[in-house]
Amino acid sequence: MPKRLILRGAALILAICALLPSLAFARDELKNTDPEKYYIELDTGNQVITVYQKDDAGEYTRIVRRMICTSGKTKPRGSEPASPTPSGRWKIGARERFGKFAAFGGEYARYWTQIVGGVYFHSVMFGKREITALKKGPLSGLGSTGSHGCVRLYVEDAKWLYYHACPGTTVNVISRSRKAGLVQSLKTDMIFSEYDAFQQNIFDTEPLPYRDAWITVNNVQMRTGNGTNDKLIRKLKKDTQVRVLQEGDPWVKIDLDGREGYVKRCYITYEEGVMQSRADGRYVSGTVYLYAEPSTKSERLYKVARDSTINVVVELANGWTLVDYWGTLGYIQSRSIKTGWATIYETGEAQE
Repeated sequence: MPKRLILRGAALILAICALLPSLAFARDELKNTDPEKYYIELDTGNQVITVYQKDDAGEYTRIVRRMICTSGKTKPRGSEPASPTPSGRWKIGARERFGKFAAFGGEYARYWTQIVGGVYFHSVMFGKREITALKKGPLSGLGSTGSHGCVRLYVEDAKWLYYHACPGTTVNVISRSRKAGLVQSLKTDMIFSEYDAFQQNIFDTEPLPYRDAWITVNNVQMRTGNGTNDKLIRKLKKDTQVRVLQEGDPWVKIDLDGREGYVKRCYITYEEGVMQSRADGRYVSGTVYLYAEPSTKSERLYKVARDSTINVVVELANGWTLVDYWGTLGYIQSRSIKTGWATIYETGEAQE
């Protein structure tokens, strides 16, 4: 376990919710709001997720929970290419209680928690947005690779992550050597019908309120996924009203007249007629590393996803920029930082 996960000042720890949008990437009331409380390791070599807490020395060694999973395919299967879950250390982002896969017809999952981009922790698959529509195949496949990059879990495990792994929580995707018997020890003894009945008792009684938003410019692209390579659904006009299903940066998931898809966060506002983004904002042009020092030889703190908004603290003369990324201070090579439409996040005193 790394001894120093983050470079962070005391003021930044307290300000993390301000660095995330005030709309904190979640509409549900979370069971945990401290991004440092847990450290999550996703071991793709064993198909196991381990959640740690700090010991008395401040190291993440205490195991809180272990879960079996299915991560992305590491080899092609038939006509489908390999789609491995991206490795590296990421910050947890958006979430959705019971989501539809906009790129796939008839595919749903419960309790989505974003790792990076279009890659999420979520439950095994459902055929409808109903708890009675659990699919058998994905359930039996837990413990082996097989997804398009997302990480499937038992419903109860997906729900735990949804409520406890708050925005900003660290997740490290790594492949370790196989441990005999580990996967089998985490598998349920229930047959499908028993597990199906069990998971139907896992639900949330209160309906989830969604937020209305408005498109701020013309020709905003609505896509099947949160990436510019995903299929274009349609282009949206300025002032079009949409319902936000999943809040995040740099993409949000929306519903427009029953069609679900993704648009850039910087092109919407939650206050009609009020801009919540700016044309001279700062974002990263590709997926980059956040370093502890202004050197590629220093510790890699996190991976920062393409188009993510960052707050510039100071631009150095040596080709590096000190940035504040969700409460973590670190360095990004200046050539990777672009100026353009980006969301405005209030940081208060966090960067001083």
